[in-house]
Amino acid sequence: MSYRAIGIYREPEFSPGKVAADAAILEESLGELRREGVETRAMTPSEFLDQHEVSTDLVLAMCQSEPALRRLAEVERTGAVAINSALAIRNCYRDLLAPGLTRAGVPTPAGALVRTDERLEHRVLGAIDLDLPVFVKRGDLHALGEEDVQRAVGKAQVEVQLNALARRGVRRAYVQQECPGGLIKFYGVGGGAYFTALPATGETPEAAVRELSEAARKASAALGLEVWGGDAILDEDGFAIVDFNDWPSFSRVRAPAARAIARRALSLLARAR
Repeated sequence: MSYRAIGIYREPEFSPGKVAADAAILEESLGELRREGVETRAMTPSEFLDQHEVSTDLVLAMCQSEPALRRLAEVERTGAVAINSALAIRNCYRDLLAPGLTRAGVPTPAGALVRTDERLEHRVLGAIDLDLPVFVKRGDLHALGEEDVQRAVGKAQVEVQLNALARRGVRRAYVQQECPGGLIKFYGVGGGAYFTALPATGETPEAAVRELSEAARKASAALGLEVWGGDAILDEDGFAIVDFNDWPSFSRVRAPAARAIARRALSLLARAR
């Protein structure tokens, strides 16, 4: 039996500087599905919202806006397989991401969600030490620009960054303790279909890659993600996951990732029948 699949591009406002790269991984994944006999179609989020009725077996969803996610949830209720689901994508908004990572039990830096329009109280910061560097991130979505993640040291600097977010209409911020160490970008596909870890410099010890792979698997399961990526910081004591997101662009590993996404999609479709 042949399948029908649609791919939903990411909204440009959620893809700063990566519009072409995000489109490329979606199109290459759809291309891999076509080679397996799947009937495919790509559309923008606006086209997706304008469809009177969507009839499909599979949705490869990179969209992130709330209207598109509401529509995606409607399509899921018809029985379509979604990669990723609307709930999983929403779980990567900053306000839900930190609780999800905590629930997964993976190593993450101390962090706290705070309001930008209220006086900063130490009691809401938990284990965060403001005498050491922190990152102040917008707390509603993921970063949409450089101004959405700012480094600060001390309460006064943190409050300056919170006020800056408030002036832009961002009402919540996520304050996260900085982790010293080397940056690793990692990418994965559900069901063990794919995982890779790419350090910014040098090589990552195999044992650290195995531990990071297991932690990322737990995190993706807690968030409900099938296609995911993230950032980790590695030092001599281990690693900490500092960010996790749905459908990264996979720019450095696009071809093997697209093949893995297609394999995972076909597996989930077969399971759904």
